[in-house]
Order: sequence, then structure tokens, then C-alpha cells
Amino acid sequence: MRGRFSQAWSDVLRGSAFPHEGQAFLEQVFSADVFRPRPDHGGREERFALTYERLRHINDRVREAGSTVPLVQDRERLFPLLAWSAVADPALFYAMFLHHCMTTGAVLEFGAGREDLADVLEELAATERVGALLMTELGHGNSNASVRTVAEYDADREEFVLRTPEPAAVKFPPAVAAEGVPRLAVVLAQLVVDGAECGEFCFLVPLRDADGPLPGVGVRPLQPSPWLPLDGAVVSFDGVRIPYRFWLRDNAVLTADGGFTDPFGSPAIRARRTLSLIRFAWEAAVVGLAATAGASAAVAVRHAHRRRTGGRFAAGRPVIRYRNQQRALFGALSGAYVARLVAAATAGPEAPALTPRSVRTTFLMKVVTDRIAERVSARARTASGALGFLAANRFLDYQGFAHSLNAAAADNQMLLLDGAQALLAGTAYTPPADEAPAAGDRDLLDPATWETLAAVRERILHQELADGLRKATGSGLAPFDAWNGLYDLAERLAETHAARLVLGTVREAVREVAGSDPVTGPEAAGILRDLLALHALEELAGHDGWYLAEGLLDADEVRGIPALLDRLCERLEPYAEELAEALGVPYPLVGAPIAGEDYVGGLAGTAPSSGTA
Repeated sequence: MRGRFSQAWSDVLRGSAFPHEGQAFLEQVFSADVFRPRPDHGGREERFALTYERLRHINDRVREAGSTVPLVQDRERLFPLLAWSAVADPALFYAMFLHHCMTTGAVLEFGAGREDLADVLEELAATERVGALLMTELGHGNSNASVRTVAEYDADREEFVLRTPEPAAVKFPPAVAAEGVPRLAVVLAQLVVDGAECGEFCFLVPLRDADGPLPGVGVRPLQPSPWLPLDGAVVSFDGVRIPYRFWLRDNAVLTADGGFTDPFGSPAIRARRTLSLIRFAWEAAVVGLAATAGASAAVAVRHAHRRRTGGRFAAGRPVIRYRNQQRALFGALSGAYVARLVAAATAGPEAPALTPRSVRTTFLMKVVTDRIAERVSARARTASGALGFLAANRFLDYQGFAHSLNAAAADNQMLLLDGAQALLAGTAYTPPADEAPAAGDRDLLDPATWETLAAVRERILHQELADGLRKATGSGLAPFDAWNGLYDLAERLAETHAARLVLGTVREAVREVAGSDPVTGPEAAGILRDLLALHALEELAGHDGWYLAEGLLDADEVRGIPALLDRLCERLEPYAEELAEALGVPYPLVGAPIAGEDYVGGLAGTAPSSGTA
């Protein structure tokens, strides 16, 4: 359904990293039979084999298209492929970003300019081996700060000996258990030279060939999660010898006699440098989550226009006419738009400079988008009634994907606390100025008001956290005890900082649409603002007691938010399908029967179930 405003909305959602000319390539890649929706994937090994067959298919099409650089460096092609992969199969998304972003990314990041790794890059580009990332360890949760896997340098043979010194140090839970899939892993290990620990480095380690794990590599398969069917495993090493060239040494140096030097000067700084690799995962996560949020919202909104109700007051009306459904569905649609705007701002065509601010912003956007995607898929599923729980309609797939990313690419709570500590330390950060909107001047439908209120909250929380830490340390508390009583406040500070950045992105999107066309732009921007206001007002309502206590909102404003949400829903109803279609969801790839015009016939077996209009 293309309407008067679809193009303007689609353009702002697409962002500069998703060029229009790439659409035909995506359709060509994902129209292959290997991507035919399969609600029943068969047994575990068949499911794993399908994931890696799909990965190889994408890689083959990219190479046939004449790509001359690794996909991780071709961001205008990488991000759309990741987005469609997530919609097609969240497990494929994981395989894609681990192979291209984390494995190839590690070789390029820490082996830059090294001709002796050219064959490795070619193997990965051809999918002769599938890449994997082995960072976290079973006994250390999601923290990479205390990795105990050891890579000890053997100066006589100019090799490294990789071993797992204790059960707690087994790598957990990398997706490397699938039979018949040759694997090349990036393994994070503690470098030991002449008995001394020299810091955490990445090493390239062949794990298995088509016949199984290689000598010295232990792979114990784990039961796949029903939320995300990956071939997870516990991996251990027993004297695995690694050629010197497979050490991704970055700018560190080992001399022929075993002397070690590292320009970073300390193992702690080296660890931070090595872990900077994870930023590739944050960007990928934002893109994938935004794509599945969009698919969830669009399918549910489309279905709600066709699903008829037997309600006592107006039997036969589509459920989209009901205000409670509108609040759920338009709220989901609003969240999906916000997630897509965040993705467009985060995953641009040019990689951002690696600065403390850019790194912090990227990982906070991962947290924000994950929470939005989880909420959107849950709302879309619930609003779709019993059919929402049907696996073929994909809501459970997408909700499980968002669940899984709570802890993947660093745990969300840990990222919030890291962000708060950096904000408090003033690392590339200055708290917002004290500029609260005056009483009577507030327009709760003005994006500038949303951003200003978030900025005031951020400034106050920052001051509270600074005062609390100063008081705690002043009373003689050790750092752990001082922070231990402030973690909740710290999380709220990081959440509010992230929310302010998101609202700035939202405000800019409305401004961009307003200027997109002199005739239709202002009206298109007004509709977009109404949609995004649902997200902003729900965020505001979540803290309305705080705003009321601080005098930033009055009682009438707080009491009036539900009625304001209803008025927005009423204004948005005529445009709901057009707003959903502007998300550009590839419905055949989703394969949800309820997205079809005749979903009853599709599910009853009396009509084709194509998931298309």
C-alpha cells in the first residue's frame, strides 16, 4: 500500500546505509528456495545445516556480485544483508555477524596490513571455514575481564600452546557444534611469555574440519535453546599448537628470543583494546533488532486490519478499530520506527571514529534497541490473539531473538553500568544544561519538549549519583561498597542519557521529513510526529511520578497522558497501514500466514499461504 507519504517515511527509516539500488540485490539473494519459510525445521542437525547453507548462499551471491572488499568493510551491503537475515532466520543473523563482523573483523582489526593473513581472509570470504568467536568463559559469566584460557609462547618452535587450565575457563557457549561444518575461531586468551601474563589477545584457531573437532579441541554440544536454535557448545583446549602468524598481535611485538613489548604498556589497557572488537557486534545487533521489530509491528498491524471481531457492540468490525488494540499496535509501530531510526543513525555507511563517546553511544543504542524490539514483538504477539503464538507467524522467533541479545555482545545491565561510570567520570561527556521548560509552555507533542525533559532528568540523576558517590567515599567506604548502593541510580542515569540521544534522533527525523517535499513534507512530518509521540509519551509516563515530584510536570498533565495517547491513536488510524508498509518489510521472507489477505484460507489449507498481499 503506497500512499502519499510512504516515500518520505521510508527514506528517513532507510538512512544513508541502505541505498535504494540495493533492494533488487536483496530480493535476488533472498528469493532462493533455501529461504523458503519452514515452520517445522526438522531435527537439530537439519536445522543447523540449513542455517549454514543459507550463510554460504549469501556469501556466494556477494562474491558473484563482484564485491572486492570483505563484507564487514562494505557497510552499505552488510547492514541490509544483516537486517534481512534477521527477518528470515535469527540464527542465520548470528552466523552472519559472527562470521563477517567478528571473525573477519578481528583479522582486519588486529592483523591490518599483514599479507600473511590474506589466505585466511580468502577462506572466510569463500566460506571454506565458517567463523566463530570464543570470548566468554563458563566460570566468568559474560565478563571478558578475567579470561583464564592460556596461550603460552614456545620460543623454540615459534608457536603458541593453547590450553584450558580449569573447568571454569572453558569457552561458553559458542555456536560451533554443528557436524560437517569446518570452523575457524577467534579465541580470546591470556598471552603468557616466559611465565609472565602479558594481556589478552585474539588468536585464530582452526576448531574442526568436515570430519569433526581437530586434535586437542574439545567440543561438547549443548541443548539448543527453544528461543534461538543455535549449535551452542562448551569448548576446551588441551595443548593446541597455534602458528605464530595466527596470533592477532595488533602492534605488540615478540622478538626471536622471546622478548615481549606492547606499546599499550599494560595488560589492562591491552584488554580494553582487544575488547574494542565487540563494537562490530553492537552495530550488527542494532540493525538486526530493528529489522525484527519492524517485521513484528508490520505483520501485526496488517493482520489487525483483516481480523474481524465478534464483539457484542460492533460485531464484524476489524480489530484495528478498537482503541485498546490501537494503543498496543500503534505503540508497537511507534517502537519499530524508533528502532529503525536508531539503526539508521548507528549503522551508517562510514564507520565512526573510535572514540570514547562513539563507543559508549553505540553500546547504549544496543541496549535501547534490544528493549524496544523485545517490547514490540511481545505487543504484536499479544495483540494477534491465539494466532500470535503460532510459530509460523514469527513473533516468538523475533521475541526470542531479542531475549537472546539481552546477554549477547555484553550483558545489557553491565553496559548500562559501564556507561554510567563513564558519564560520572566525565569521559567525553558534559551533563546537560539546566533548561527545564516553563510551566504553561510545555507542549507534550513537541519533540523538543521530549528531549528537554529527558535532558533535565539526566542532569538531576547525574548530580544525585555524583553526590551519592561523594558521600559514600567520604564516609570511608571502599569503591565496591560505595557503588553497590548506587547501581540502581547508575542504571537510571545511563537509561536516561540513552533516551535523550534517541529523542534527539527522533526530533531530527521529523525535521528531515518536514523538509523532504514542499507540498507533502509538513503533513507527512505531522503524522510521523504523532506516531513517534506514542513512544515518547509512554517513556514519559513510565517516570511520571518522578517528573511530578520534581515539578517538571503538573498533575493535570500526568492525568491527561492516557487521553492524549487515545487522541493520537484516533489521528493515526487512517494512516496505520501506510505507516506499516513504509517499513519495507519483505513479507514473503517473513512467511507469516496472518500477513496474507486470506489468512483464514491460508491456515485452513483452502488458499495459498504466501504471507503476501
